[in-house]
Amino acid sequence: MNKPYLLTALLLLALVAGCRQEKEKASESSLPQNNISWSDSARQRFAVLAHYYNNNIHDSLVEAVPAELTFCKEHELWTDYYDAWMLLGEEYSFCGEQNKAIEVAQAIHDDAALRNNGYGLTTAEFIKALVYDNQLNREEAARSFEKALSTYPDSAGAFLKNTIYVYYSNELRSVDNIDKMRLLLKEWKTYIDACSEDSTLSSRQLHNWLYYYHHSCYLYYLQMKDLDQAEQHVDSLVMHLEQVGWSQVTRNEVLGYRARLATERKNFAEALRLNDQQLPDAEALDINAYSDILKQRAIILSNIGRWKDAYGFLNQHYDLVDSLTKTETRQQLNELNKRFEIDELRAQQEREKLQHEHEKIESERQRMYLLMIIGAIVVIAVVVIFFLRQRTLRRLAALKVEQERIENELRIARDIQMSMVPSTFPNRDGLDMFARMTPAREVGGDLYGYELQGNLLYFCLGDVSGKGVPASLFMAQATRLFQTLTNQGLQPAEICTQMNSVMSGKDNKNGMFITFFVGLLDLTNGHLSFCNAGHNPPVIGGSPSHGDFLQMESNAPLGLWADLQYIGEEIDSIKGRPLFIYSDGLTEAENVAQEQFGEDRLLDILRNTHFESSRQVIEMLEKTVEKHRNGAEPNDDLTMMCIRVTA
Repeated sequence: MNKPYLLTALLLLALVAGCRQEKEKASESSLPQNNISWSDSARQRFAVLAHYYNNNIHDSLVEAVPAELTFCKEHELWTDYYDAWMLLGEEYSFCGEQNKAIEVAQAIHDDAALRNNGYGLTTAEFIKALVYDNQLNREEAARSFEKALSTYPDSAGAFLKNTIYVYYSNELRSVDNIDKMRLLLKEWKTYIDACSEDSTLSSRQLHNWLYYYHHSCYLYYLQMKDLDQAEQHVDSLVMHLEQVGWSQVTRNEVLGYRARLATERKNFAEALRLNDQQLPDAEALDINAYSDILKQRAIILSNIGRWKDAYGFLNQHYDLVDSLTKTETRQQLNELNKRFEIDELRAQQEREKLQHEHEKIESERQRMYLLMIIGAIVVIAVVVIFFLRQRTLRRLAALKVEQERIENELRIARDIQMSMVPSTFPNRDGLDMFARMTPAREVGGDLYGYELQGNLLYFCLGDVSGKGVPASLFMAQATRLFQTLTNQGLQPAEICTQMNSVMSGKDNKNGMFITFFVGLLDLTNGHLSFCNAGHNPPVIGGSPSHGDFLQMESNAPLGLWADLQYIGEEIDSIKGRPLFIYSDGLTEAENVAQEQFGEDRLLDILRNTHFESSRQVIEMLEKTVEKHRNGAEPNDDLTMMCIRVTA
C-alpha cells in the first residue's frame, strides 16, 4: 500500500522538528547539560529512522527502532520514545502488515497507560486510526482520529495534532458527515490561530498548516455546492503557497481546483482554458496526477458536446493508468530475457570448451546435481510438511481448548437457566401439578414458573422468539418480572400489561418478544383467571369430547408495543378438568421428513389417554414426540405443564 507522502511529510516534520518544544523548555530550566546532548542524539537517530521510512527501507527501519527505544528509555526522553515507536506502527500499517501495526498500537497503549503518559496514549490511537484508514473503514477511522484529538495533551507539540486534523477531515468527507466536518474545520482554525501565538513556531510552519486547512475547506464547500466560499478558500490557499513556495505540483493542483469550480458553474470555456494551462506541465507530474488532468478534460469536453474529443482523452486516461503496470512488466521481462541470454551463452561456451575432454565427467556431474536437487527438494518437502502438520496440530489443540471452554461456559449457563425454573412442585392435597422444559440447544428461550400464595396458585409458561443465549437472557428477565409482579397480588391481565411495558422499552433493541400464558387458580373452588399473550391455546379436559383447545381472547405477545392493555378471562371452575399448557416446540416438532407433530395429533393423543397424573401425561408426550422425531435433531425448545385440581 502506498504511503500518503503529502500527509506523512507533515507528520515527519512534526516528529523531527516540532513535538519537542515542551520538553526542551523543561530541559532548559531543570535538566543538566548532558540531558540536552541526549535529546540531540535522539533526534539524530530519529532522522535515520525517518530516512528509512521515507525511502521504504523496511527491514532497516524495523531493526533500528528497538535500539532507539532503548536509548530514549534509558534517558527518559519519552516524547522521542513514543515518536519512534509510532513510526514503526505507521510503517507496518502502510506496508499492509495490519496485524503487526495493531500489536504496536496495543503495546504503546499499555506502556503509556503504565506511565500515565497522555502523548503515548494519543499516538496509540493514531496508529489504530491509520489501520482503519488503510482498510478503507472510514467510519471507524474517523472515530479513532476523533478520539486521538480528544485525548491529545495540552502540553504536547502542535505538529502531530495538526496532522490528525488533516486525516480526520479527509475521513469525515469520505463518510459524508457534513455536520461534524463543519465543526471540525471551525475547531481546527481556532487551534491554528492559537498556534500562531507560539513564538517557537516558524511562519513557514503556520503557513503550511493553513495551506492544508484551506485545502480541506475548499473540498467541504465544493461538496456543499457553495462555490463562492470554495473559491475564497482556493484564494487563501494560493496566498499561503506564496509564503511557503510554489512547486510544479502545487501550481497544477490550484489550476485543477479552479477548473473544477468553473465546471461546477457551467463556465466550460473558462474550465477548458484552465485545463489547457495544466497540460503543458502535466507530463512532468506523477502518472496519477496526469491521468486526473486528462479525466477532468474529458468531463469538460463532454459537457460542451465534444464527445469524440472527450472519448479520446478519457481513453488516454485509462491507458495511462494501465501503462505503469505494463511498463514495469516489460522492463522485468526484458531484464529476465537478458539474463537468460547471457547465461545461455556462457553455458554454450563452457559446453564447447569441455565437450570432447570432459563429456563423461560432465554427464556424471549433471546426474549428481540432479540427484542433489531431487534430494534437496524431498528434504525441503518433508520439512515443510512436518512444520505444516505441527502448526495444524497446534491450531487444532488451541481450537479444542477454546471449544471446551465455550462448552463449559454453556454448561454453566444451562445449569443457571435450569435453576431458574422450578424442579419441585407443590405437595398439596387436591392439587396435581408437573412441568418440564427441554432446551433445543445448551440454553433456550422457553420458561415456566409458579408462585403459591396460600390458596392462590399463580402459574405461567412462555416462549421467547429465537433460541440460544439471547433468548435465554430475555427468558431470565421475564421470569424475574413474573415473580416480582405475582408478589404484588395482581391479576393475570395486569401482570401481562406491566411485563409488556417493561420488556418493550428502549433496551429491547433487537425487537425480541415472548408469547406468554399466565393463570391464577383458586384452589378452594377451582376458579381460574388467565391471560394469554399470543401463546398457543392450552388444552382443557372434562368436556364431552374429553379435551378441547381453550377458546381465548387474542392478545399480542409481550415486548412488541409498550402501551397495550391486555385483556384477561375467567372460568368459574376447572375442578376435575386437567389443564395442559405447552410451547410450540411440541406441535412444531419435526421428523427427518420435516413433518410436524401438529395440533390434531396432540388433541387426539390427549383425548385418548387415561389421566393418571400430570407427570404421567407429560412423560408420555415426551416419549411420543421423541418417537415422532425418529432421530431428527430438536428444532425448538420443548416445554409442557399440566395442572389438575381434584373435586
